[in-house]
Amino acid sequence: MNIEICHDSPIPLEFQWLTPDRLVPLDEFEIAKLPVVFGNRKAELGEFAKIVKRDWNDTIWFDGHTAKVKGLGAGMKGGLVCVENGAGLHAGAQMTGGVLMIVGDAGDWLGAEMRGGEIKVRGNAGHNVGSAYRGSRHGMRGGSILVKGNTGDELGLLMRRGSIVVEGSIGAFAGASMIAGTVVAMKGFGPRAGAGMKRGTLIAGGPTEVASGFRHSCDYEPAYLDLLRREFCPILPRPRTVQCYRGDVLTGGRGELLVLESGSLLDRPRRQ
Repeated sequence: MNIEICHDSPIPLEFQWLTPDRLVPLDEFEIAKLPVVFGNRKAELGEFAKIVKRDWNDTIWFDGHTAKVKGLGAGMKGGLVCVENGAGLHAGAQMTGGVLMIVGDAGDWLGAEMRGGEIKVRGNAGHNVGSAYRGSRHGMRGGSILVKGNTGDELGLLMRRGSIVVEGSIGAFAGASMIAGTVVAMKGFGPRAGAGMKRGTLIAGGPTEVASGFRHSCDYEPAYLDLLRREFCPILPRPRTVQCYRGDVLTGGRGELLVLESGSLLDRPRRQ
């Protein structure tokens, strides 16, 4: 199925759960009648898109002016959603299965509160990747997110399970209040990474400033790094030893920050 967004406007277009499991049983006319939100009014999808239904089973291909469209792939349970020209806010939010592939950049709240599936972004992503919405107690609870470019602040906020791999740079407060899960930063973390984290693992492949709530624990090589390389990031460095820091001590100190490049730390607190 191909859905071409023909409307180019600074006013965002918001999709309401346009996912493979919902669209496959419908014909082109029924799909065109599905509700969307344009600015502050309700409308129909057919006003903004050309729809061609082919025999692609559970695959949806979005192209055209997709960069400002909100909610692409949000809530999907299975299948494949491909976005050709970037995605707006909330792409892949609360999805439980399937694969979302984005060519270009993604907006804020990518994969927010997702519980399963895979998200792959070839460009950059905004703030709050895999995070909890304001007022919610849990962020990402399963699945995986791979971002080839850079991301903004508060990545993995209140993350509970799953994995996030970022090949570019990451903003401040990555893994803040993290409960469990794994975040890999190929170029290192920004300021205050892991602040308030209870458990979970942060893996830094580049220079990283260690937050004041972390203490050096030991130097070793975790066996599961080979699994991470095989499954997600084959370009992950292969150090002889890894520097392990435990924190945040203000919330129990059971989380871990692993720094793969020896001597790459900007600030190494003394062990107490």
